[in-house]
Amino acid sequence: MMRALLVVALALALVACDPPAEGDADPRRPISVALLERPARVGPAVVEVRPQLDGAAVAGATVQVVGDMTHAGMVPVVADATDVGGGTYRTNDFLFDMAGDWVLSVDVTYPDGTTRSASLAVSVEGR
Repeated sequence: MMRALLVVALALALVACDPPAEGDADPRRPISVALLERPARVGPAVVEVRPQLDGAAVAGATVQVVGDMTHAGMVPVVADATDVGGGTYRTNDFLFDMAGDWVLSVDVTYPDGTTRSASLAVSVEGR
């Protein structure tokens, strides 16, 4: 019984660490995601997000960035991005707390209530 529970727990942990699926793509609502400092290093980082609708920048959206490491056992890093004008959103308090491979998942809620997601794979170096 204990062995079965361990196998189930391990399987769930592995599934939870997979990068998000790209099934949320919408050609009318593309989302660009960029890390402004390269190479990425342990510490604070600015993530820039630019959602569009029919080729135009989108103001008034709600944008959240979630950083997950690609291995089990790490707590996600979550930061809201604020509108800095011109349909550009940036995080002010995102923090890479460990070196390694990360996936940044961005969730955008457009002013009309439509939600879309995008992701960016990032390899983070030590200090």
